[in-house]
Amino acid sequence: MKPEEQKGRAEGSHKQTQVIAIVRLRYRVCAYLFNLGWLAILAGFTGVLYADSVQQHQIIFTMITVAGFGIFASAFAVTLAIYRCPVCDRFISRFRPKKELCEHCGVKIR
Repeated sequence: MKPEEQKGRAEGSHKQTQVIAIVRLRYRVCAYLFNLGWLAILAGFTGVLYADSVQQHQIIFTMITVAGFGIFASAFAVTLAIYRCPVCDRFISRFRPKKELCEHCGVKIR
């Protein structure tokens, strides 16, 4: 094998690992935001249910619940914005048949 071919293969595998790392980072950001939203919603609902009869406590927990829904909605928007293939810049669906490949350009993303 020629040195040029070996160099091309090494660069291709390096690019492949970069693509996988980028997709994992984007997925992790989206997952953290969704989890934070659900946690705030759950904490707010639990607080509203178990709060004292003091009106001020119920308002605080209701505000936490509304903030949780806001975080969850922003997580959905961020997912649509950044969870894309780094090569062809198309949205990567969670419900695609082959999870390890981009369905548009065929690059390995997992």
